[in-house]
Amino acid sequence: MIAIQNGRGYRSGVPLPFKASPNIGGKLVPEYIVLHDTASGLNDSGPISWLTDPISKVSAHVVIGRDGKITQLVPFNVKAWHAGQSIWAGRPLLNGFSIGIEIVNPGKLQVVSPGVYKGVGTYDTNKDPSLVVKRAKTAAHGDGFWLAYTDAQVAAVHDLCEGLCKSYGIKEIVTHWLISPGRKVDTNPLFPLEQLRRDLSPLLRFTKPVTFAEIADDAPAPAEGDESAGGGDELAPVTPGTDYAAPIGTRDTDESAGGVPALWRLAKSRITQATAGMGLTSVVGLLSDWRSLAVICAFIVIACCGYIIYRRSLVQ
Repeated sequence: MIAIQNGRGYRSGVPLPFKASPNIGGKLVPEYIVLHDTASGLNDSGPISWLTDPISKVSAHVVIGRDGKITQLVPFNVKAWHAGQSIWAGRPLLNGFSIGIEIVNPGKLQVVSPGVYKGVGTYDTNKDPSLVVKRAKTAAHGDGFWLAYTDAQVAAVHDLCEGLCKSYGIKEIVTHWLISPGRKVDTNPLFPLEQLRRDLSPLLRFTKPVTFAEIADDAPAPAEGDESAGGGDELAPVTPGTDYAAPIGTRDTDESAGGVPALWRLAKSRITQATAGMGLTSVVGLLSDWRSLAVICAFIVIACCGYIIYRRSLVQ
């Protein structure tokens, strides 16, 4: 049983291990829970170190290790930088109203030899039978090999989500691939998302289940070397017409509210000063989409060229 008090988690009355991340925003009133994979090795120390490093400009509220240990990095009532470019239920940028849970998992894997796989590290299921790798294929994830989550991880996610739902009246539990379709594929297809949502349905307010669109069984197996080394950044097709196939940017390197170049931060601060509350969120959201920005830049270039031609015609 996990309880939440003043933004901190307590398991059976004992505070969860806490290592503060400096990569945080302002006050958070959470409405959703977003599940992620760490796309890392199997030790939780690596992702914890990265998510608490000010250079990374990313964070999450907790990291759940393979042994089920939950380490809290950000209070649940403070914004963490985990979702990046995202949209759900018509609302963009979920950092502002969601809790991010990172589950230690390497993501999509490549076959090296029978029973041996590589991704962020190499995993030999012959030497370590506790490592279970399965092939899975969905329209959202593509076709690939994935490391199964441990029972301890699944139980820890369930207990934590239950405590969060009771404390904050969470609307829905979603995953990174749902809120960033085509850009992210975590959690991997072996995570029992629907079971979790069914178990906690009395505490949730979601309207309909999320189901994977399966790929035909006769689809060819992925060739060796086709998968990327990491699990969090693969581009994956999304079934058209679904409620999660929202038009967002394809890929970016910013997973946080603060993970932007210094020049872009300066530009946003100058715009903030100039507009003083005149719908800046909408403007910044538009400029965050590379396609919109490309159109704007092309328009500026064309306008400048037209002006130069016009001025030369006057001289002649």
